[in-house]
Amino acid sequence: MIYFVINLKQNMKWILLLGLMLSTLASEANTIRIFSLSADAWARPRSGQMVPQLDAVRQAINYWETGTNAAIMLSYPGEDSGEIWAAELRDWLVSLGIPSDKIILAPGFQAEDQINILVGSRQELNQ
Repeated sequence: MIYFVINLKQNMKWILLLGLMLSTLASEANTIRIFSLSADAWARPRSGQMVPQLDAVRQAINYWETGTNAAIMLSYPGEDSGEIWAAELRDWLVSLGIPSDKIILAPGFQAEDQINILVGSRQELNQ
């Protein structure tokens, strides 16, 4: 009986450790974050000092830096002006140190007055 109680305590430690590890993996599976950049914020004159101060850009870059193998998807309005906006934003992100192969452009976002900056693994973003 005493052996059973001692063995149960040791097994409970392993069960708790396994549960903690599984919950950590589950929380890492949903790591996509979305940051919205409004057309009003983007309409201001842009410079190397202003762009990194935009909340959505700053937060997206900070989150991108915390991930291993993280990528950035720019989900933009599908018309020509949206494509131009996304291309310019991509160029700014590259100038701020994000490798161009880590940036994905995705047309077809429904809102005309914003771009969504999604940050996560390339696999998650492509789903």
